[in-house]
Amino acid sequence: MPDNKICPACTAKETADLFNARDYLVSGREFLIRQCTSCGMGWTVDPPPEAEAGRFYVSEEYISHTDRKQSLADYLYHLARSFMLGRKHRIATSVTGKRTGVLLDIGSGTGYFAAFMQKRGWQVTGIELNDEARNYSASRFGIKVASPGEIKELPSASADCITFWHVLEHLYDPAAWLDEVKRILRDDGKCIIALPNFSSADAEWFGSRWAALDVPRHLWHFTPEAVKQFVGKQGFTVDRIESLPLDLFYIASLSYRNTGKRLPLTRGVFTGVLIALRSLFRSEKASSLVFVISKRD
Repeated sequence: MPDNKICPACTAKETADLFNARDYLVSGREFLIRQCTSCGMGWTVDPPPEAEAGRFYVSEEYISHTDRKQSLADYLYHLARSFMLGRKHRIATSVTGKRTGVLLDIGSGTGYFAAFMQKRGWQVTGIELNDEARNYSASRFGIKVASPGEIKELPSASADCITFWHVLEHLYDPAAWLDEVKRILRDDGKCIIALPNFSSADAEWFGSRWAALDVPRHLWHFTPEAVKQFVGKQGFTVDRIESLPLDLFYIASLSYRNTGKRLPLTRGVFTGVLIALRSLFRSEKASSLVFVISKRD
């Protein structure tokens, strides 16, 4: 982790201690969120050391690494995931201009996106930290999945597309990962980064209760301006920004559930509709954003 008194995106030294956010998933601990007063970037102060971070992911509630279908919310999550696989495929093919190619999915989880792309003719490699998820995706889908340390073994200038679907905010050294992206990506390749939007309308609505803070698993809390500054320092430009509209309803429902509110799904949908209407023509206020970046000439 870099010096947490200096903004990791724009390197400004003017920061503010915003609020304490609670880990609702595992520990119940509170973590301070600090924010850059220039670009709006936020970060989690004093997270666990990287070597100890794994225990903060050990929960049946961590649905991104499980196929559990025990509740209506679980079923809706999986339904939304199926819809989003098609959306992600369209984004990848649109921004690269290729119907097939070589794709590296960093943070591939249980492998659904990688498998979806592989079935459509892409040559796919996954990178995944979690041993159980890595083994699951390899055995179920036959995907080649490497551990994070093995990324350095991947050949340079070999990928047409590299994806981080809600992954960069988890990484202890995202700059080092973007260095690897720059090495592996072909000159005309595209990197796709999906992130929670720290300056979104729902982040403002829920404040310290916003579920997408997800401390201490989320180390970084990006705004659109912070992303531009951060990737620019690493030698990339932002070519395109898109929203992921369904994330608003999931995050709103989870925000209510985390704080023990009754009927969290109903409340989340109602609040999501209200927030969506209020920010209808303000795409920069979407709950989650997809940034398409390319290597700068």
